[in-house]
Amino acid sequence: MLPAEFKSLQPATTQINQNTINSLPMCQLILDNLPELIYWKNNDLVFQGCNLAFAKAVGLTSPEQIVGKTDDELPLKNGTFLGNQSKSAIFAGDRHVIKDNTSFEQTSVSRLNSGKEIWLNIRKHCLINTDGEIAGMVCCIQDITKSKVHDAQLIELEKQEQFLRTVYDGVDHALIIIDITKDAKFRYAEMNLAAEKDTGFKKAQFIGKTPQELFGEVEAAALCQNYRKCLETGKSFSFEQCLTFKDDKTWWLTTINPLKDDDDRVYRLVSTSLDITQPKQAEIGLRNSLKESADIKFALEQAAIVVITDNQGIIEYVNDKFCEISKYNSKELIGKNHRIINSGYHPKSFFVQMWQTITCGKAWRGEIQNRAKDGTLYWLDTTIVPMLDAQNQVLHYIAISNDITARKQAQTEVHQKAKDLEKALHKLQRTQTQLVQTEKMSGLGQLVAGVAHEINNPVNFIYGNLSHANNYVQDLLEIIKLYRQYYPQPTSEIQELAEELDLEFLVEDLPKLLKSMKVGAQRIREIVASLRTFSRMDEAQIKQVDIHEGIDSTLMILEHRIKAKSNRPRIEIIKDYGKFPKIECYPGQLNQVFMNILANALDALEEETRHGILDMVDDNISYTKSPTICIKTQFVDSKQVIISIADNGKGIPENIKTRLFDPFFTTKPVGKGTGMGLSISYQIIVEKHRGSLNCISAPGKGTEFIITIPTQQFH
Repeated sequence: MLPAEFKSLQPATTQINQNTINSLPMCQLILDNLPELIYWKNNDLVFQGCNLAFAKAVGLTSPEQIVGKTDDELPLKNGTFLGNQSKSAIFAGDRHVIKDNTSFEQTSVSRLNSGKEIWLNIRKHCLINTDGEIAGMVCCIQDITKSKVHDAQLIELEKQEQFLRTVYDGVDHALIIIDITKDAKFRYAEMNLAAEKDTGFKKAQFIGKTPQELFGEVEAAALCQNYRKCLETGKSFSFEQCLTFKDDKTWWLTTINPLKDDDDRVYRLVSTSLDITQPKQAEIGLRNSLKESADIKFALEQAAIVVITDNQGIIEYVNDKFCEISKYNSKELIGKNHRIINSGYHPKSFFVQMWQTITCGKAWRGEIQNRAKDGTLYWLDTTIVPMLDAQNQVLHYIAISNDITARKQAQTEVHQKAKDLEKALHKLQRTQTQLVQTEKMSGLGQLVAGVAHEINNPVNFIYGNLSHANNYVQDLLEIIKLYRQYYPQPTSEIQELAEELDLEFLVEDLPKLLKSMKVGAQRIREIVASLRTFSRMDEAQIKQVDIHEGIDSTLMILEHRIKAKSNRPRIEIIKDYGKFPKIECYPGQLNQVFMNILANALDALEEETRHGILDMVDDNISYTKSPTICIKTQFVDSKQVIISIADNGKGIPENIKTRLFDPFFTTKPVGKGTGMGLSISYQIIVEKHRGSLNCISAPGKGTEFIITIPTQQFH
């Protein structure tokens, strides 16, 4: 029996007369045809009725069987979606609704014997009679499983759409979607960020436009022809085309993919384009000499390399192209950390910066070197795009890469060639300068040798005849002495001539004059010998020589710079020569080294000398010294000779000392130095003599060059 208070449950929209609505059988008929499960109780929680759907759900055959029963008296047979729940779960809240005059609503999940889950929406309300009193309660149970599934599907679709949008806008290739109108015309419907960047069009300028409106009739005709080909065949295909963007002609490699509806009708086209302007221009430029460039063809046929990881960097997906380049199969990669392909090339800070970027939800782009399974290295130009959920939390990372190994190898080769060319250029410059310097020294040696030879003959003639001249003079003086002894009274004419010539002075001074002439001739002979020793014209190859002779001959050549001048005293030369036999060396080149180092020492002392004294600083105490060069040689273990040339100048700053042996480096004014003296000296000692040349210097401490060469050279 239906209570009179239940009239509120009757449908408000039914087009039935008032008498029919008030008919209890009709109300029961209406309730029995509702899909919801409905029951009602009195204040004592005793069932007063239900609809047919509820009766069947609790194991009854008709609604009349439930009248007068309590919750515990219901059979609740297994197999129905209510029968799998406890009675307390089904009828929870009934007493609370009557007692507190309130409404109750909840959503619960029930699992059937088949394992299927269903969702139930349970609503309970009080029944109020015409006197405003609570007469019982009514419950409506609705199966909302389809609605829940639909909501879940919508959420999943939103996630998929977000994922696809992330991929869509994250790829470097230009993606464009073309709608096909009913009259088979084409209009642009969408474009990704890469397409905006590459074409220069904004979406507002692009979307809704036809190819004719954007590219003009000529270029649009070619585009539409390709669109129609894809539309007619229903298959993907690729083509190259030249399009004009921003008044610039660009070449594109485009792939068109058809999208079909449920009726297998193509309703959209997806265009993926890659800007190939540079390689295409190179191809056109080489077309006269090459039929086809295999490298360009290979580059154009390459597809993107795609890897998807979770938010911890664990690989979840790899495409075939990645497997091909990494030499791993997908089973070996999926579930592994990205460290499996780490080459160790990049520092830890590189990956720290990358992770800091992508974990903040930002895209990262860079070039990464990886190691394949077989140990080979390859380079990828990679863009990593985070995929975020609704709360902007990272779910996955999508890495889209292009293989740039060939480009990196080419860059490395170019860089190496540039370094080799630079090295060769410096070597050529050094060689050229050394040849010039050697030629100069050779010319100087020839000149010195020639002068020495020309002077040597007349000097030897003079020096050899001075002894005879001295004997002749002594004989003449002896005759004069005898004349004066036996003829003390000469004639007046002889006496006058003797007084006029100051015969006494001539007799006394003439022997001294001859002796001085002999000393001068001997000095000239020594100078000529030094010139011949320095030039070493007959010793261009390795010879056994006394290196002290080479040092002394160099000092003889520089004597004019050593002697005192108006603005400074004589530069003191201190020699501390060790005793050792002749050594094997290139004498002329070794003398060139002595000349360069001694000349630099003299330059430094002349520059630092003021008013004949040299200011020095030692441990912050200022004092003065005369300009001095100390030359020391020593024999070490019968295998090496050490030659030290030190001055007491102000020394060399550290930043200059490190560049002393660099070619063309000089601190001298323009025109006073080429910057090659010490560089050539270094080559002569290190490369030609297998020795070493070092400089020890500090401000206020003077400068010392130490030459170490072996006593024997390997021929």
